[in-house]
Amino acid sequence: MQRQENIYRQLIKETRVWARGRQKGPGRASGLRHEAILNNHAYYMDNVPCYRKLALEEGLSKEVDLSTIKSSLMLEAGVFKSYDQKWLDNGDYTRMTQWLSDIYHRRIHVDMAGVAAIDEWIDRLDKNGIHVVYSSGTSGNFSFVPRQKKNRALSRTVNIAGLSPQLASRIGSGFAGALLRMSAAFVPPEGVMKFATRKSLGGYDGCFLTFRGGRMGNQSLIEELAPMFSQHYFLYTMDITGSALRSLRRGAKNEVERQLVEDLKREVLERKEENYRCIIENMQASTDAGKKVFVFGAPYQFKELCEILESMNRCLDLKEGSLGLFGGGWKSFAGEAIEREVLVENISLKLGLSPEMILEGYSMTEINVLTLRCSRGRFHIPPSIEPVLLDEELNVKDGLEGEGTFGFLDALAVDYPGFIITGDHVKMVEGECGCSLSGPAVIQVGRKAGVELKGCGGIMGSMGV
Repeated sequence: MQRQENIYRQLIKETRVWARGRQKGPGRASGLRHEAILNNHAYYMDNVPCYRKLALEEGLSKEVDLSTIKSSLMLEAGVFKSYDQKWLDNGDYTRMTQWLSDIYHRRIHVDMAGVAAIDEWIDRLDKNGIHVVYSSGTSGNFSFVPRQKKNRALSRTVNIAGLSPQLASRIGSGFAGALLRMSAAFVPPEGVMKFATRKSLGGYDGCFLTFRGGRMGNQSLIEELAPMFSQHYFLYTMDITGSALRSLRRGAKNEVERQLVEDLKREVLERKEENYRCIIENMQASTDAGKKVFVFGAPYQFKELCEILESMNRCLDLKEGSLGLFGGGWKSFAGEAIEREVLVENISLKLGLSPEMILEGYSMTEINVLTLRCSRGRFHIPPSIEPVLLDEELNVKDGLEGEGTFGFLDALAVDYPGFIITGDHVKMVEGECGCSLSGPAVIQVGRKAGVELKGCGGIMGSMGV
């Protein structure tokens, strides 16, 4: 692990070089990434039960090469929801913890006495140093991904190193300056943690088109970002709970769950226009105070914001340097597809943002990096990730040009098996890009046929918005 930590430090430096457009071709990062992945394989063999079982079934030992990992040792993303749904239905969080131990790198010995809900279970684990984030789709079956807290800090450092130069070319000083100072030289994870708890982005107010708190997907990221702004505000002032989301789709079993669902519906449906009008006034107040605004949300939330502004016959004129960032599924609650070009045009018109200041991110709960769509329409994959393209039978394709199922080997995934086959169907390209970045990139993203939609929009669509 000491060698692995040294590799991570070097990978962070190489990520910074790549993000500044100075790496042409595989470079040194490729060798570092491959070594880290092979080290992770050996570590999983010793410490992650579900991975060790797969390797032994394949007749493999610690001594393997990269091609063998890709062909025989990648796990489908369903491994993160491979528990028996009855355990959650019956509130058996001891069994859930035993299951989580099967995909985690350490045996979890946490007393679950008195735990009666998903959120209580996650909080109990968090108090014992295990940070669990979940995602869900239209079925209401949650995927749970456990991480050790110190490794969350590591992934944040890598993201800052990779994203800040890309942001700098669009927004100059201020916001980018703070991030660039962080990535100008390697900063240990604990330094990043301290940075993230200060109001280091004081020239910006944060506007989050989501809930005040929660552990679902981007919600956990938002809780880390929010303190960095001078002030921040949320579309919904309540927390989003796992119990409410699961009960919404699978049905409430008791009065407590019924009340959670009713509270959620009231906030999202009955108070929808009121909530949007309130956040519009907050953005206007930030602008009047001379602050730039960072607006973050899912595509359907930006769509709803624009629709409310249209109904008010109103446009905002956010201060120059303000930024919009969206990510997630391209369907609204009602299920219709949202056209990207139309959405960007509406955001630009209604918020006063130029198109280059409207960014799109691509990520998922199971991976440790966020990729940004560049000016040429590519989601460039940073050096810590080894992308894999698979055919319909989930066999590894030669090269990374063309369409297929997206898979990846995540060099930063230490706490859980990070060799994953996703449910996304993508189109990929390789080589240099006109934006100055190079390497593999995703240019189209969709869900595979028969695979449920993921994210807050998918599950909340069951409310019938």
